[in-house]
Amino acid sequence: MSKKIRVGWDDLKPGDLIHVKGSTNTYRFKSRTDWHSMIKVEGDGVGVSATWKLGVEKEPVSVFLVVYEEDFAYATRPAPKKKPRPSIVEPILPGEYWARIRFGSQTGWGRIIKRYAPRSDNWLFGHDDKAPYQTFWCGTLAGLHPWMTWEELLEVNKQTPILELLSAEEYYTRKAKGEL
Repeated sequence: MSKKIRVGWDDLKPGDLIHVKGSTNTYRFKSRTDWHSMIKVEGDGVGVSATWKLGVEKEPVSVFLVVYEEDFAYATRPAPKKKPRPSIVEPILPGEYWARIRFGSQTGWGRIIKRYAPRSDNWLFGHDDKAPYQTFWCGTLAGLHPWMTWEELLEVNKQTPILELLSAEEYYTRKAKGEL
């Protein structure tokens, strides 16, 4: 069963289900008429509102089913679907990346640098050498070491979630086109 939301008289869109006072039938909203207090609907034609109501337009002559604002109870439509949050995948190659991040109710872009990282089983390198990521919106200001692992980066970003991750090429191309 899909969730439905209630809609008021002024927010009607074609396809909304109209519920009329004194009737258990529903009717599909088609369009508005020249009169603000009357709308065109589609229905079976049986039990329309408490009484049958028809509207007439002069040119071309047409007859249609209407609901007056005084008979209107409410309308329903399917609730908007939530967009799935894109999964952020760890970059494979070293280089510059740009992340669209959320700061409270604002969003902005922050730069991430991924340096070359040796294999984790190499005993010659310390922890800092195995932490290839550096961000420019957190890090030393937050009391953290400037280089971190992907897991540490995601942990830090629970406060400022990453919404989108672009390579430097994608970022600068979209920025030049005015898409950002």
